[in-house]
Amino acid sequence: MMTELTNLLSEGRVRALRRLYLLRVAVVALMLLAGVILVHGVLLLPSFLYLHAAVKEKTSVFEALTAAVDSEEQLQIRARVDTLAGDATYLGRLAQTPKASAAVFAVTKLPRPGIVLTGFSFAPGSDGGASMNLTGTAATRESLRAYEDTLKDVPFVTSVNLPISAYAKERAIDFTVTLTGPFLP
Repeated sequence: MMTELTNLLSEGRVRALRRLYLLRVAVVALMLLAGVILVHGVLLLPSFLYLHAAVKEKTSVFEALTAAVDSEEQLQIRARVDTLAGDATYLGRLAQTPKASAAVFAVTKLPRPGIVLTGFSFAPGSDGGASMNLTGTAATRESLRAYEDTLKDVPFVTSVNLPISAYAKERAIDFTVTLTGPFLP
């Protein structure tokens, strides 16, 4: 027998037959590939479901821990912010509050011939003003009256209260003057 077979088909039919054969081989290969992919997908499905459940569990644990830490940190931060806000409010009020040292310095800078100041008492008021008591000794009535007029001319003092009884003596007059005002020179 001969190993070479004679093909009685025309050349066009042979090409069509070869194309059909290649098409069948391609379809079988694609079917085989699809089957392998399907089998691997089915075999990977339990691993995917396990991994998905594990990720979901870890995410829920993470969110719970984050919420706990966030709430604790937020409470601490809120407490800090409240403290800082209180301090800022206090410092804001402090800037508008008269200071005893500035008031004493301003009053002692005034000319006071014949007047010796022996005591100061300063009390800030709740309305932004303050009161100050000056105690001392005046050499004469005229020097006491001149000092009272000088205190009335000071811009940060709104009222000067010197009791009339201070003028009872003529010399070496002990007095107490009450000054009120904003005391913010």
